[in-house]
Amino acid sequence: MRWKIMLGALGALQVWLATTAVGPARILGLLGGLLVLAMAALRPRTWTLVAVAAGALPFAALTWWSLTTPLVAVLTLGFAALAARAAGRPA
Repeated sequence: MRWKIMLGALGALQVWLATTAVGPARILGLLGGLLVLAMAALRPRTWTLVAVAAGALPFAALTWWSLTTPLVAVLTLGFAALAARAAGRPA
């Protein structure tokens, strides 16, 4: 549960960072952040990590000169992997 909360917070951070971007980076950042938020709300599956990567990596690639957006993308992928791994364990 706590991994999904952090994943949602990182998705919201990506949306917030995308509002300051210009051009295609803004559109990809907003759509990607919303996709990360949606994946945080859903039950983690094996394809969740692929969807989170599709949401986080294009924005990080378009804004590679920044330190923040690639770091947010790496953290987002890490927390998505932890959420998927934790969902596979019995409670």
